[in-house]
Amino acid sequence: MRKITPMILVALMLVSVLSSFDFAELEETEVIEDAGARSGADAEVIAITSPKETSCNQQSCRNEIKVGEETTFSAYIQNAGDADITEMGYTVTVYLSDDSGNPGMIAKDASGNDLQWSNEQVICSNANFCAFTSLAAGATLDNGKHNMQTGRTAAAGGGSDFTWIPDRGQYVVQFLIDSPDDVDIGNDAQEVYVSVVDWYDIELDLAWDSGVEVETGTGVKQWSLTLTTNASDTFAPRNVSVEIRTTGEVLEAQTSDGVQLLTSQPNLFIAGTPTVVDVFENTSDVNATAQTDTRNILSTWTLNGSMEIQSSSTSNQVFYGLVASIKEYTMYDQFVSCEVLLEDNSTSRNFCEEIQTTDAFASTDEDEIDGSAQVFNDIRVSAINIAQGYNSDGTGFASSTADENYDGELNVGATYVQAEVEHRGSDPMEVYDWNVSITVTDPAGIVTQMDNITTCEAVEPIYTAYAPLGSGVSGGDPPLQGEIFGYACAMVDLDLEGDYTFQATINPIKMTDDKPSNNERSISFFVRNNAPIITSLELLNEGDLYINMPEPISLSADVFDVDDPTSESIELEWVHNGEALPGCQRAVQQYICEILVLEEYVTNFAVTLKAYDAHGGESSKEIIMEVWNDGTSNVETASNITMNYQLYFWGSTPFSMTVTDGDAMTGQELPGYTGNYDSVAVLDYAPSTTYQASDVLSQSMSVQFAKSTGATSLWYTNGNVWQLLSNSATDVDATTSEFSYTFPTNTPVLANGKLVLIGDALDVAAAPSASITGFSASAAKGGAIIVNWDIAGTMLDGDTVDVSICETVNCTSAYETAFNSSVRTTTYSGQNTDHGVEYTITVAVCNEAGCSTPVGTGTVVADSAVDGGASATGLTIAAVQNTWTVSWTADGSQDDVASWRVCYQRGSFTAAEIGETTCLDAQGTTLDVDISTWQAGTFTYHFTAVPVDALGNSIAAGSMNSIDYQRDADNTNVDDGSTVLEDDVQSGVPTWTWGVIGGVVVVAFIVGAFILSRGGDGDEGKDWDY
Repeated sequence: MRKITPMILVALMLVSVLSSFDFAELEETEVIEDAGARSGADAEVIAITSPKETSCNQQSCRNEIKVGEETTFSAYIQNAGDADITEMGYTVTVYLSDDSGNPGMIAKDASGNDLQWSNEQVICSNANFCAFTSLAAGATLDNGKHNMQTGRTAAAGGGSDFTWIPDRGQYVVQFLIDSPDDVDIGNDAQEVYVSVVDWYDIELDLAWDSGVEVETGTGVKQWSLTLTTNASDTFAPRNVSVEIRTTGEVLEAQTSDGVQLLTSQPNLFIAGTPTVVDVFENTSDVNATAQTDTRNILSTWTLNGSMEIQSSSTSNQVFYGLVASIKEYTMYDQFVSCEVLLEDNSTSRNFCEEIQTTDAFASTDEDEIDGSAQVFNDIRVSAINIAQGYNSDGTGFASSTADENYDGELNVGATYVQAEVEHRGSDPMEVYDWNVSITVTDPAGIVTQMDNITTCEAVEPIYTAYAPLGSGVSGGDPPLQGEIFGYACAMVDLDLEGDYTFQATINPIKMTDDKPSNNERSISFFVRNNAPIITSLELLNEGDLYINMPEPISLSADVFDVDDPTSESIELEWVHNGEALPGCQRAVQQYICEILVLEEYVTNFAVTLKAYDAHGGESSKEIIMEVWNDGTSNVETASNITMNYQLYFWGSTPFSMTVTDGDAMTGQELPGYTGNYDSVAVLDYAPSTTYQASDVLSQSMSVQFAKSTGATSLWYTNGNVWQLLSNSATDVDATTSEFSYTFPTNTPVLANGKLVLIGDALDVAAAPSASITGFSASAAKGGAIIVNWDIAGTMLDGDTVDVSICETVNCTSAYETAFNSSVRTTTYSGQNTDHGVEYTITVAVCNEAGCSTPVGTGTVVADSAVDGGASATGLTIAAVQNTWTVSWTADGSQDDVASWRVCYQRGSFTAAEIGETTCLDAQGTTLDVDISTWQAGTFTYHFTAVPVDALGNSIAAGSMNSIDYQRDADNTNVDDGSTVLEDDVQSGVPTWTWGVIGGVVVVAFIVGAFILSRGGDGDEGKDWDY
């Protein structure tokens, strides 16, 4: 016998499982839109020049800022677009930072204000309110480095610099541009990491007690030496060692307390007040006490003394003086030198003393006083400064100046070395002619010297006209008014990275300098080469790139060099696979590269732009372009039919095809047309490679044939499907015609098949005669949409009922399905709809030729929720014998509420768990619950009430109140049960029922076993009897 019943059961189970799949959801596709390149104004922060970024290695840090050091902000801001910027503002924000340079919250000043400065009126059309009225394409703000400032008004006459007085800590400083003209906000911000550290300084001051700068005469001269401490934090240096040395013809010298000084030899003093202090502490031993000793602690310390000047019997010109300098001092802290490795490999960070030889300001560590018996002639170099930020030719303005107290680094490029010279003679009315020589020693030891320098026009203060040193007037022709200070500077191009030494020497003219030892001054800095910054690299071509395209590939770049703001010396090279592209070899300002598309560039074409500065700095940036291959192929068959296939595809392997004359085809049925058709020519077509739609940019084909063939249409078939390619031929010449076809986008390469030329005229098939009637569409529970229809007329083979459902507004991807003639209804799942959204439904009878009319169409608003915010509040449960009365207050709008639903269970429940409870419907806001038949026991029942609309949609809610339930097993006495609020509840059944249930189960197993064994061993000849 055939076991068909189990098969039916299995089939029903499969249908049940498959019905749970939402096929419409499985067919959804995501569309990714590709945005093209944009043009317009583009404000960009290219580089931040102040503050400089702090960088550290294992030994030290560079470009740290001292606590309390007045800091301003400057940057290079460029319009990287191709249109003018007409409105722009900017903001500078200081954020707190961690050790890795990650910004946190905005830092605050001592008053609790955010460290943030904004100027929304940097560029605008009104020059009375804005510093600039526009910024042209490609230009930099302020023609180079720009100091970030407050807004400019006509009354104020200009802005003031943003100024930060920093506290100790780690920060990230952000520069942010804001412009409504900006087309690319991705380059509107730059950040630098800055470390602010405490500073400690010992200031030494040496002076004649008479108050004069240069003492005169002989005899006894009184002097005073004072040491004071200055710091941003607690600073108590120990055992400060001070060296004092007399100079010139000093007969004897001593301190006020009688200590004799060795003349013309070093004399050491330990400054400070003797104090017992800790000198070592072992932090790994909690029981250990710190070791102590006596040290001289410096706060303010003064040493007074005198010197006796001997007169010369042979000359009135006697010189004398005193020089004092700090040699070293001791600090107490947890230095690395104090650390001890313990037996468990941990480190004990002990406190100990360590000798220091430098402090924050080297210029205050030494001083000198001079004198002479008669006139003391002296000129000196009093200061040397290094100014940077100029264009490569030295034009422009300085963006930074480094003096002897600067502990940062310099940049390569055009640099001015400035010397300040001073009259230091005893008679200021005595004037001295002078000039300066400047020498620069680079890291390779090469010395560059510039002589006879007497002016400085490039560095503040501007000193355009030479003047002799002194307050008097020179005796030259013409006479010149002297000045106490003079300035001289010279430009040098720093072209190497490494340590440089700068020296200025003043040369006296027609005078004998009585103290030539102060005629030279030098300063050393590490010079860093900042690599050029490639600010943009873009493809100028619009549209796709492909082999044999009519125009070349055009690439454009912008490069900026902090060390050369004009970037005039930048060289660029465009490289592919390690070799320069033709015509784009390394050259100065090679900002545009144009190249023809070669076959070797197909698919991913990577081009690297290399930028070189004049000092060996180099940077690079890569752009990857997609280049499509040209697979155009042309084949002529033996019957003189020519097929051309034009294909642009993603691949490096050449594309070709095989096309030969095929066998004639007769009596063919063509989709969309009635009757049978014969071929007049057949081409057997086979491509060398079949590319997927994603690998095809575009494709088209054409077939040329003799007019004498009489072909009226061109078809493609793969043996199963026929597709019309063209039914409109064009003339090539008097004897030749051509069918052309352009493939739709997202279409793969045409697969193996036949191209069939049909000679007979095509007879167009008609749309179905059957049509839709009795159409209706309505909303259902859960957002579902129910669609019903009927059929007028008779549907033929090939006719289908096509259903389309889509949002009325913003329809992007319609749900479409088709049914045969037996189906008259369908339900569109609420999983595919959104509550409150209107959907348009269309139902029509269609075939390959089209759809009949009339069609069924309408709109439905999906409904999957209760509107108006309706809910229940103040739910109560009143117990009267075997009836619990549940009452609540309706809250919110009731316009969409058709009824209520009361749900309960033992134990509390959440809104998400309401589906697991027992629910009863109610028409008002009160419901009586009969508990007379409930199970015996003691339980707590929890209740809630939710609104329900006309379709049965409801709102989920968690339990709102509870009542205790208690009933004995004997239900004969209705008064035996009692209810008490807020206790556990449970119902029961009579004990004798469990025996009955067990007996029924046993009987069921016996009967089932008997039925299933009816077939026996010879069940093929027996019917199954149920």
